[in-house]
Amino acid sequence: MDVSIKQRASAVLAALVLMGGLAITSATPVLAAPAPATPVSQLASTDSTIASINPYEWNTATASGAPPAGVPCAVTTGARACFEKSGDRWWVLDTSSDGHSATASWTNWLADYLNGYTVDYREGSCVNKLGAGKWGVCNKDYYEDTTPHAYGVGSLLAWQACVYDATAGTWHGCSSSRWQYND
Repeated sequence: MDVSIKQRASAVLAALVLMGGLAITSATPVLAAPAPATPVSQLASTDSTIASINPYEWNTATASGAPPAGVPCAVTTGARACFEKSGDRWWVLDTSSDGHSATASWTNWLADYLNGYTVDYREGSCVNKLGAGKWGVCNKDYYEDTTPHAYGVGSLLAWQACVYDATAGTWHGCSSSRWQYND
């Protein structure tokens, strides 16, 4: 049976909605890591057009102070990641002197809510290599939830705080996934 891309994308959206209510923890980012992790979009379909349509984005955080008060954060042993949607900035704190880096690892889903599907548009990580106890920031630019784009209107971010060994290229634990409309 031939299933359309739109039907497969609807299945991905349904999986995302179901996962949004669960606390998901893993050793690697669930939605935002390159191999060996498998993106949710590829679990729902083998059609590569549904996987992220852009290359994985690696950004190195620059030294900064703490994020503004009230900014939502994800926390795991060794890392804290916060997202300030006004300005699309990631704040990352390395909370452990373990020789690893802390990351904010994210996936940006573009949605067409009227037609019921999403596209894994971008994935990446903001890597803090500044050392334990130091905040770093990465400045990104995502579609706002109400801004029209090629797939309709809507922008959703899934993200986690993770511990990453930049030298070896290995993940050492991530927080539960957080979901946030970029409005």
